Amino acid sequence: MTREPRYALLKPHTMRDLMTRTGDGSEITGRALAKAVGVPHGTIDGLLTGKTRTQPAHVAREICRIIGVDVGCLWAETGRKVADETTEATA
Repeated sequence: MTREPRYALLKPHTMRDLMTRTGDGSEITGRALAKAVGVPHGTIDGLLTGKTRTQPAHVAREICRIIGVDVGCLWAETGRKVADETTEATA
């Protein structure tokens, strides 16, 4: 079974700024974003505070779709050059 790639949020403050004016000009709260993405609101809170650093690719893509930016504006795929949380925990 292949593990879904994870993406690391590069700049939580940028995500917070982009949430104040999404691609359609509206603002979205953390709770509303979480509901739209289909994740617990604590996931978005953790990303915005830096407590949570990575998410599965489908979550990162959905966050970006909803706020109206390309994935590369906020996220980097983890792997050899960008460690994910599980790699750092075992190192």
